[in-house]
Amino acid sequence: MSATLPQSLKLSYFNIQGPAEKIRLALSIGKIPFEDKRIAMPGQSDEWKEMKPNMPFGKVPVLEIDGKEMVSQSDALLRYAGRLANANGVELYPQDGMALLRCDEMISLVEEMQNSWAPRLYVGMSPKNFGYPDDESWKGSDEHKKATELARTRWIEDDLPVYLGHIKKQLANKGGNFLCGENVTIADCYLVPFLNRLASGGIDYVDKECVARHGGAEITDYVERFMNIEEVKKWYAPKDV
Repeated sequence: MSATLPQSLKLSYFNIQGPAEKIRLALSIGKIPFEDKRIAMPGQSDEWKEMKPNMPFGKVPVLEIDGKEMVSQSDALLRYAGRLANANGVELYPQDGMALLRCDEMISLVEEMQNSWAPRLYVGMSPKNFGYPDDESWKGSDEHKKATELARTRWIEDDLPVYLGHIKKQLANKGGNFLCGENVTIADCYLVPFLNRLASGGIDYVDKECVARHGGAEITDYVERFMNIEEVKKWYAPKDV
């Protein structure tokens, strides 16, 4: 199903990558102009507090289309970005048949991988949501740090290798370029930012070599191919202030 190219798009999210990055990348690769609205993080200003009541479901990312429609849910927005890219002559989201099914399959695999990781990440931020003491003095304590370390390191050592194994098999089956074959798709826009975040060195108790260590050359070469796409390089190039 195709999509009509809008006159304007504004994508709103906090000033981090998060679930908005896959959408930003898909729009960039698809050569779709958009306003990249970065919201100050809660605690830095009242910006989000003032915006939240007007957001669908009270959450971001949110895409404003032609100054009228406001749509949420990052996976839906990723698919919409893919359809816009198709309409713009850059096929990022296969349009029918087995190719579409396989792309959706890979999107679901990446979503499963992220959902598996998410509790290990958030236990460090909101431990009371995982059954730990509802006490601010416990958050940040040695016991909390140990629980967070154990949750994250176990996932990195036990679960990450399994998911990377699935991805390596998929790359081998598809010729080794991207998840769904010769050409990049929105499934790659979803996966690569997640792998880069794991390898960033910016998550407590997560070794920045974990992706390379468990994924080997097949995964690191794959990430490098994606990062060397011209539009991706432009997206991550230093911006003029």
